[in-house]
Amino acid sequence: MALITPTAAINAQTGKITYSFTGAAVADTLKAVVIRPKMCKGASMLPNALTVTVADGSVTQITLGGGVPEPITDYTVRPAATFVYSADSQAEQTLQEGKDFTIGNATGTTPKQINFSTALTGANKVCVLNYSYYDVVGANLVYDTPIYPSNCRGVMTQTVSTVPYNIIIWNEGILAQEPKFIATAGTVNAVVEALITDA
Repeated sequence: MALITPTAAINAQTGKITYSFTGAAVADTLKAVVIRPKMCKGASMLPNALTVTVADGSVTQITLGGGVPEPITDYTVRPAATFVYSADSQAEQTLQEGKDFTIGNATGTTPKQINFSTALTGANKVCVLNYSYYDVVGANLVYDTPIYPSNCRGVMTQTVSTVPYNIIIWNEGILAQEPKFIATAGTVNAVVEALITDA
């Protein structure tokens, strides 16, 4: 018997959790499923006040550093961001997202890019970006939504030749009759904590 434990990965833009697994062998048989006692609804959305370094002179675009939490670019799912800045001989200003600046580009490929509609000017700028982000650390997920084994469905998805197959492995208290793995890796839905195979 082998225990396969999926790993949680969190999408920084949607907060969606994907539970991926590896370590199965094609034609291994699924013998049991471990159902979570509680599941997680999604990653936590958190506020962040980030001190930003902005060069002297006229600046219309900045890129946040690599280790900085990635801002959520979809402003419809979170509070609007603000950018507070001052410079030599300039009073402090609070810029509003959507009016004075945008986060990311239209395609969402550069979520750490801040674009200003009017250039920031002056020397010795002091800047703070207030924004929201999803916590993408799997260990910080909160599992607090009860699951009832008699009232849930466990699904495993495996892909063969670019075609994903959804395999129901647990259905309202009934374990699937020993399905075989069709790939060495895949994903499971949120109710599945682990898979037990005959390996």
